Amino acid sequence: MAKVKMVLGWCIPMALIIVALMAPAVAQAGTLQIWPDQLKIENPVPVTGYNQNHLRVGNGGFSAPLKLPVGTRITKVTYYHLGLNSGAYTYIYIARVKMGNGSEDVWAQSSEDSTGTIIPVDVPLSVDPIGDPIIRPGYRYYVIVNANDASAIFGVKINYRE
Repeated sequence: MAKVKMVLGWCIPMALIIVALMAPAVAQAGTLQIWPDQLKIENPVPVTGYNQNHLRVGNGGFSAPLKLPVGTRITKVTYYHLGLNSGAYTYIYIARVKMGNGSEDVWAQSSEDSTGTIIPVDVPLSVDPIGDPIIRPGYRYYVIVNANDASAIFGVKINYRE
């Protein structure tokens, strides 16, 4: 019995020390929400103009910087699409750019749903050209969305873990 107490007296404190040392390594998860009014107009349609308010963007191209700490892993991207008729089309991509270079797509997806209902569209990690879900040093990251006049985007949600 004395041996058991001695072993337990040594094991329990060691286990607590190991857990305490590992605690900082536990990944923090979070969600970044990009609302329609946070997007900057990039590509308005010249004749009919673009649509943007606090609820949605449409009829143009819009972008916002993606600000996450270096080393963060993007785990999921979802955007909210509304298609009003058979010509509905929305497109989203996350791109990164290194100063002095062109941009590289990281995530991309489109939707042609025309049900007249706001739907979530999951954006798979791009396989081509890079498909790198980790925020790397030396790059700036952007969310770019496009919607034609028959559709709208009601925001973007980015899940990540540090």
